[in-house]
Amino acid sequence: MSERLTTGPLDGITVLELSTRVAGAHAGRVLHLLGADVVRWEAPLTADCLPRLQELFEDSINRGKRSMALDALAVLPDVDVVVVDSLHDDAADGRWRARTAEVVARLAPTVPVVDVTAFSDHPRERPGGVAEAPTPATTLTVSGIAGMSWGIGHPGREPLTLPYDLADYLAGTEAAGAAVLALLASYQSGTESEQFWDVAANDVVASYVGQIGAVFLPFGRPWARDGARATQSGGFYPGAMFACRDGHVAVVCRTPREWTALKGAMGDPEWSRDERFADARVVAQRYADEADGYLSAWVAEHTCAEMMQIGRVAGFAVASVLTPAEGSRLEQFEFQGLMEADLDGLPSVPGTPWVLRERPDQSGVAPTAPAGTPDKPLAGLVVLDLSWVWSGPMATSALADLGAEVIKVECRDRPDPARTRGRALRDGVPAAGPDFEVSTYFNQMNRGKRSIAVNIATPEGADLIRRLAGTVDVVVENMRPGALQRRGLNYDRLAEENPALVMLSMSMMGQEGPMKDIGGYAPVMSGLSGMDAVVGYSADDLIGLYNPSLGDPNGAAHAVAVLLAALVRRARSGRGCWIDVPQIGCMLATLRGPLLEELHTGSVRVPANGHSGYWPHGTFRTSGEDEWLTVAARTDAERRALGEVTGTALPDDPTAAESLLRSWAAERDARIAAELLRAAGVPAAKVEDFPGMVTSDWAKTRMIYRQLDHPYLGMRELFTISWKANGRSFGVDRSSPGFGADTDDVLTTRLGLDDDRLRELRECRAIE
Repeated sequence: MSERLTTGPLDGITVLELSTRVAGAHAGRVLHLLGADVVRWEAPLTADCLPRLQELFEDSINRGKRSMALDALAVLPDVDVVVVDSLHDDAADGRWRARTAEVVARLAPTVPVVDVTAFSDHPRERPGGVAEAPTPATTLTVSGIAGMSWGIGHPGREPLTLPYDLADYLAGTEAAGAAVLALLASYQSGTESEQFWDVAANDVVASYVGQIGAVFLPFGRPWARDGARATQSGGFYPGAMFACRDGHVAVVCRTPREWTALKGAMGDPEWSRDERFADARVVAQRYADEADGYLSAWVAEHTCAEMMQIGRVAGFAVASVLTPAEGSRLEQFEFQGLMEADLDGLPSVPGTPWVLRERPDQSGVAPTAPAGTPDKPLAGLVVLDLSWVWSGPMATSALADLGAEVIKVECRDRPDPARTRGRALRDGVPAAGPDFEVSTYFNQMNRGKRSIAVNIATPEGADLIRRLAGTVDVVVENMRPGALQRRGLNYDRLAEENPALVMLSMSMMGQEGPMKDIGGYAPVMSGLSGMDAVVGYSADDLIGLYNPSLGDPNGAAHAVAVLLAALVRRARSGRGCWIDVPQIGCMLATLRGPLLEELHTGSVRVPANGHSGYWPHGTFRTSGEDEWLTVAARTDAERRALGEVTGTALPDDPTAAESLLRSWAAERDARIAAELLRAAGVPAAKVEDFPGMVTSDWAKTRMIYRQLDHPYLGMRELFTISWKANGRSFGVDRSSPGFGADTDDVLTTRLGLDDDRLRELRECRAIE
């Protein structure tokens, strides 16, 4: 039986963290939780946190790190990798930016540097001793320019930002993953000696928008604000927040079986038997408003707990919309021991959201690392992909972008819901081709992979997967806990024949515990974690994250970082392991600010576009129709610069200052106004819609997507991993595979099966 690891996979690794923002601090926290010794300089940290809670916040995000005074950095410590977020901008009028450049310039050229910026419009290079010209940006302006805010809010009202530094948390997680890959590269012979990794928050957020956007515009659905629901339910009804007798719940269906189960739980009312409501995809596109009326009335008759139980029994996703403090008190987190006490003794510090286990009998296994090249750092790594929908496929597609061979396992009887989202449009009409081959969503999430059609529900199919797992480096799955064990495909069984195997399980709540059987989708994560309760115009007008569905990419980004860390461990010791990533725990890790606030004050802000320390800080209507400008002034110097641009000195009162700015913006073009403000050193951006983001100069220059041809969908933008190294971006060179296109080749080359055996396997429906 596998046993829990007592040390992290990065035990013995030293990281230097040069941060003044949440991005670098969160990256350092992730690396510490992975076992690294993280040394951070004693620089002030800016965050959306109530001033009186600043000390508690810094303790939360810096828990477990070592601190080093700036003067002590005259003699740099011996480190393995550096994470830095203040090379190009800070919230101190450049004081820490200059000092950052000085420290980085004194590093040995062989020490990898991971530069996590708020905004970049060009590939970065390793700097000398002089700081680059500043690029002023905040999470507010990043959320706007990357197309995220456009999809959050009510139609016609101001778009909402990702609150509480969430964009920085997302970028920090990706930066942690890049730092681990830089460490892995040191064990490879084909990589470059100098490594400068470049992760920009605008790239990260735009990548997430681009990935979920694959179920919007290509299907004729707008990426637009639609209140507390995904626009047109995200393509499959329902996907929204509904009021209960004692709160709110998210109700989400993404398969025909779930839609049928929901209607059955309602008693198959007469309206649901109308042919208009037979196909949930049609309901989402044409009849969502009408269906919402019926569903709202039914949900309003129940409590949140009753709805959760109904969903669990019937088989569709329901989640209570909890506050951050309520989410942190879930019995699952108590079982996992996730929450740690803060300096005042309250359980407000999210701890390690994953568990690693290994078989104890792994002696004699030789260390091994992927071959790796500068263009494909994971070349030679082979991944067996048993995941579906978004979070798992996003993690494995990131590995494919980095050069791994990814073999996706599929079954026609239980297809990936990403394949069955309907027909995307090609040249304005539904794409021609087989039903399984016309989804841009599947194409985005499974780019560059191979596909084998194996039915693991048959004994023969399960045996094929067992044998394949013995030939690969990594297995990834995001099924319900126990699903693979029932088929003899659990880690303990697979590791018997392949002790160096690294297996990643990405369930909603984790493999063990009282809530392990809860399944669902991103709104379940954002609802139960407390995230949806802080996204809105006010506590009485919540919007949530139904369009962005950030639970999936956030979980995937954390999972990739842990997986790469396990590969570093394998490169050092030869030992494989099993990684259990409860994705909702990863969501809670991004809620430090609101969690502290609620536990220490008794309530939590719903900040809309506001900020606890910066002002003016908001989104303002401009002269164009539904065009908006985001502006964030962080310091007195930036407020003076803002006054010079607007022609009027800003009053000291934040409300009066925002009123003045609102009047100024209303008479101007959003893009021109943003350019004027940025040139003066004030963070600002036009809030971009999806096409505006994709066609922007910075998106093209930063190469956040690749144009790849698909046999049925034509040329499509496929958003790739947002990391860059030495000015180089990463990505696959082919689109998604056809269903089962590689079955024979994979089984022949990896298992040595001949034509007769393949025919027998088809006859017993083990393969197609």
